[in-house]
Amino acid sequence: MSTQVPAARRERPRARDGLRSAAAQGQRYLERPYASLQLIILAGGGLLAFGIMMAASTTISAGSETNSAMWSQLVKELLFVAIGLPIFYVAARMPTRSYRLLVYPALLFSLFALVAVLIPGIGVLNYNARRWIDLGPLPFQPSEFAKLAILLWGADLLVRKQQRGTLTQARHVFVPLVPVFVAVCGLVMLEPDLGTTLCLLMILIGLLWTLGLPLRYFVGLLVMVAAAVSVLAVSASYRLQRLLTFTDPFKDKQGSGYHTVQGLYALASGGFYGVGLGNGTSKYVWVPNANTDYVFSVIGEELGLIGTVVVLLLFGLFAYTGMRISRRSADPFARLVAGAATIWICGQALINIGYVTGLLPVTGIPLPFISAGGTSLLATFVVFGMLVSFARHEPEAVASAQARVAAGERGRLERWLRITPAKPYVAPGRTRRPTAKSATRERPASRPAAPRPAAGRPAAGRPAAPRPAAARAEPRSAAKPTPRSPRLAATGTEGTARPAQNGRGRPASNSRGTDSRRA
Repeated sequence: MSTQVPAARRERPRARDGLRSAAAQGQRYLERPYASLQLIILAGGGLLAFGIMMAASTTISAGSETNSAMWSQLVKELLFVAIGLPIFYVAARMPTRSYRLLVYPALLFSLFALVAVLIPGIGVLNYNARRWIDLGPLPFQPSEFAKLAILLWGADLLVRKQQRGTLTQARHVFVPLVPVFVAVCGLVMLEPDLGTTLCLLMILIGLLWTLGLPLRYFVGLLVMVAAAVSVLAVSASYRLQRLLTFTDPFKDKQGSGYHTVQGLYALASGGFYGVGLGNGTSKYVWVPNANTDYVFSVIGEELGLIGTVVVLLLFGLFAYTGMRISRRSADPFARLVAGAATIWICGQALINIGYVTGLLPVTGIPLPFISAGGTSLLATFVVFGMLVSFARHEPEAVASAQARVAAGERGRLERWLRITPAKPYVAPGRTRRPTAKSATRERPASRPAAPRPAAGRPAAGRPAAPRPAAARAEPRSAAKPTPRSPRLAATGTEGTARPAQNGRGRPASNSRGTDSRRA
């Protein structure tokens, strides 16, 4: 009687072999020199495509041919995309040293703009907050630019301190980094804008975490941040109401919990496949701010669970690639900026998705790459371009690009876009700030050290002049050094010298005699 193996058991080893083969192929792909560059372009480009698609979906309705307001909103969004693409191209081509040259001008400009937006007549008052400066068709939000400025300045400051070797003490790590962050957060809270303040705190934590700060410092920092957020939450009535609504949004569905409830209804109505792109109805009447804060709920309604999972996977790929670029960068400045920028963008996305799905209180933070917005979209383009530039400057990518140029194998797209090969990073010499102890140790003595008393009678011949301590430590076979004592003067005859006199008028003896025959 013969026994047959079930088909399910025969197929199981084949499935395992297929998974192992796919994992091996993925590992080989990640070992390529341009893997980081390709992955970051795929993640950022996919999210940007989602943003353009959802901007068209949320602004155009069935009868929008006669509604000029909806068309103007779409045209404005496409205009910001058209401005952002050249900015991305320039940022992707800039070397790291060019970013460091812009650090202090960008910080000063952002501080000036944050102060100017608080002045009535310059800052536009909207929803009881002054966050915008009216520049005609293109309004400007200074707090978005301040994120970039504080990111670059903080990374440059920490790198300079690291090169001087002063990061071994906590005060050099936190001063002046934390006071400047607190000042910028204070100006932002005067607008007020709690969401941007949370983003600034994420940038600070990202810089310190990428730097490799011990865990005990993060515990104290998080306690202070939690205390500050709690104080800010109870200081305004509408913030406190948001916290109370977060616990039970269905308690007041038509009042304070309206945003959260309608966002959840839109997500639930999409199902697994969604109702189709552009066919959603919640964005017209029920979901507020459908093109900005609650665009993720529109994605869930029109594209279903599949669309939301694709967005989450793209943000996950962005997070992995950003941390990969940070880990593989040879330049410490690029390492800090890439790590902190990745934490900022992905943390902002998690907060937005969290309050849309009811997991976090409503903060009004837009979804990066996807939410409609002018200055925030341009800032995201700059971050995207910086990550592409840092990926091009990875050591493996630089070596591969130089080899291709030497072999004449540059692609047509590279020649058309004038993408020059990145140059390798050259680490500067470490400069350590002198301390009082090291300065005393390195200062030369003003007078020679007094000679030790002779252990016995010196050998016959003329007595030898005292020698410095460094010369006495040399072996006996070493050549006789030239005396440096200022009290020893040559007599003009080669091989003879006048003996040095001590304080009593006697010849000064040396512990090591010299033979006259050697002279």
